[in-house]
Amino acid sequence: MTHRAIYTAHFQKRYQTFQSMQARIEKVVLQILADPYTKTERLVHKSGHNFKGCRSARIGRNFRILFVICRECRQEPACEYCFCEGLTDDTVVFLTVGPHDKAYMMR
Repeated sequence: MTHRAIYTAHFQKRYQTFQSMQARIEKVVLQILADPYTKTERLVHKSGHNFKGCRSARIGRNFRILFVICRECRQEPACEYCFCEGLTDDTVVFLTVGPHDKAYMMR
């Protein structure tokens, strides 16, 4: 099953700042869209933020993509990053990308 992608303005801005990583980012984005449950981690609480309903995917050792799958996000009432209103269940909303510490400090 292929999922549909939505990119937040924050994700797009961060993506533009990492030109040397863009090919690797795109590769992982395509993997997520093909199967967002494989090689991704379900998040709960990190760095003082409630990431319930969100997932992360690794790009290399210290780089992450944070995203939500609308089907999963809707089932988590505590999700603070739900942008799924009006979107189908097969939509993946990409929230941010960047080095581990900066990605988890997004807001």
